[in-house]
Amino acid sequence: MARNMTTVQNANSIRFGSAKFEVGEDESSLIDLGAMRGIVFEESWDEVKVMSDNAGVIRVGINNHMAAIEGELMEINIATLANIRGGIDTLSNITAAPANVTGESVKLIGNKQRRLAYRNGAGTIVTAVTVKKGATTLVEGDDYALAVDSAGYTVISRVTGGTIADGDTVAVAYTYTPISAVKLLSGGLSTFKPRVARITNYDEQNKKFQITVFKATPESGLNITFPEADGEDPAMTPIRMSGTLDTNRAVGEQLFEIYDEQGAV
Repeated sequence: MARNMTTVQNANSIRFGSAKFEVGEDESSLIDLGAMRGIVFEESWDEVKVMSDNAGVIRVGINNHMAAIEGELMEINIATLANIRGGIDTLSNITAAPANVTGESVKLIGNKQRRLAYRNGAGTIVTAVTVKKGATTLVEGDDYALAVDSAGYTVISRVTGGTIADGDTVAVAYTYTPISAVKLLSGGLSTFKPRVARITNYDEQNKKFQITVFKATPESGLNITFPEADGEDPAMTPIRMSGTLDTNRAVGEQLFEIYDEQGAV
């Protein structure tokens, strides 16, 4: 029978599950890439050795210190791909004809924002808005307020002291312009804008184990592989973000950060 060579030193440092892969212009604007397979973090360098004639190796160091995060992207979202590719593409939306909504019922409670059912493709506030309570046409700013939420939907809320009582239902008419397609054009731009790349693993207590590469660019171009017609897997593309030193950061902190809540004792 085999003998145990050691015991578990810290059970919280054993990692389970996959990770979330995010990329953005900076740490405050990271975009979740969505469903992926095979997410991997890798660090690499070239070893430097200085040899002497009579005392062997007298110095060991490293050059070309790099880090990379990679995985197979299952959600092929064109806007996400443009973000990953660091500004070498032109991304544009193709808009459809404007559409009209008449009498969408919205119940307004407190000052809570309520999302309208349809959104402008550009993520802006819908136009030609008319809000009625019964036969009364209400006034924006006095009775209600409009804004845009994080997903680009127009939201409406009641203004305290206005005509709309707490819990009233109003009828909202508006015009929205949806997007019919998204287009990515590439070729002719050759300078990457570096991205921040991050993977985060969460445990059952929602504590995270997180690796952030501060200055990353895509290592290769797109390779979208479509499976056979009756295959179970979706079309996927491999993504590898390769990081180099960010010299704007302090020496010793220029490549990546590992942040661990799970293994803290």
